[in-house]
Amino acid sequence: MTDQNENVNSLRLGVRELNALLNRIEQKNPDSGSADRDFVRWSFRVVRADLTIEHHGGSSVTFSVATRNISRGGVSVLHSAFAYPGSRCSIVIHLEDGNTLEAEGQIARCQHLGGKVHELGIKFKEQISTKALLGLDPMHEAYSLEHIDPKRLMGTVLVACDGQLDQQLIFKLLEDTGLNIVFADEIEKAIEKAKKGCELVLTDYQIGQDSGTDLVMSLRADGIDCPILVMTSMNTEDVRDEMRMAGASGFISKPIVRPRLIQALGEFLLGDGDGGPIYSVLESDDPAFELLTKFLSDLPRTILTLEKSLHEDDRNGCHEIIRSLAGTAEPLGFPSISALALKADRALTTGNGLRDAASDVRQLIIACRRIKAAQRKAA
Repeated sequence: MTDQNENVNSLRLGVRELNALLNRIEQKNPDSGSADRDFVRWSFRVVRADLTIEHHGGSSVTFSVATRNISRGGVSVLHSAFAYPGSRCSIVIHLEDGNTLEAEGQIARCQHLGGKVHELGIKFKEQISTKALLGLDPMHEAYSLEHIDPKRLMGTVLVACDGQLDQQLIFKLLEDTGLNIVFADEIEKAIEKAKKGCELVLTDYQIGQDSGTDLVMSLRADGIDCPILVMTSMNTEDVRDEMRMAGASGFISKPIVRPRLIQALGEFLLGDGDGGPIYSVLESDDPAFELLTKFLSDLPRTILTLEKSLHEDDRNGCHEIIRSLAGTAEPLGFPSISALALKADRALTTGNGLRDAASDVRQLIIACRRIKAAQRKAA
């Protein structure tokens, strides 16, 4: 595609020109984060997005803008003119894969950056999933929440580590939270305590002479579906793949520092790491509704079988389950599950092996664990 064809935004910037401009802006004013910012801003450079701004009289006007960054709560765009903060708006962002991201919101700020370049901050009416949009991987410590009040962290966290000093450090780092910290220094004790109930498991990669991988696999085999985060100084892709294949949800690099630990726990305990529960959107009068109960009752075994196939590098076994989910999930009211299954199916079909598709399969497994049997309340 030529630059002439790419000049589709109000600044008449193509891909190279947009990147050069944003590089200059970010070099001059680097974004170091904010203690008061709720959501992490991720670089999100898209040449064309259609921004519709509503005027007080009821009329509206649509501009083509370029995007700079995005978060769960909003997006930053570049435009050639001023826009009034407080104005209601909607945006349609044209993604590289041919899909679009559509959101309603309002102009939260307008900053003149120089010449005819204005940066508009748009606050979304409803939060989006940057994890799904950008493929954020908690195994690479990529999270969506930036500032978390420690007192909001509630529930029971099981910490599996055998070092007394390590236990004391974790307890000290989390002492001002609302968490109930339970420790286990052996795999058997950790499994026993996890079965009694907890909201999250935090495990060392090595627990004495035992492997944290064995703990993760045992917990998943026993149907423990809470998030499991692994702590280790062995910050390699092989270790991440090992833990991902075992069923871990996230990764925390050692040495453990308080801000990163709070961020990791908050991502999952506050319902943002995995996106919260998923309920069927199927109406009770739908002919397929009577099949929903069986689907939900079979789901735990389906997930465990898929995990087992993934761990044993059984490509055919994974493919069979994934294709079944792709075909049944949407008719039963789970379109997001079907979309993830189709994505994993493509990865298995086009990749060189199961390991190439492991991340997509793991995302599907995590999403399936979010499915809950409770029906939506009637309006």
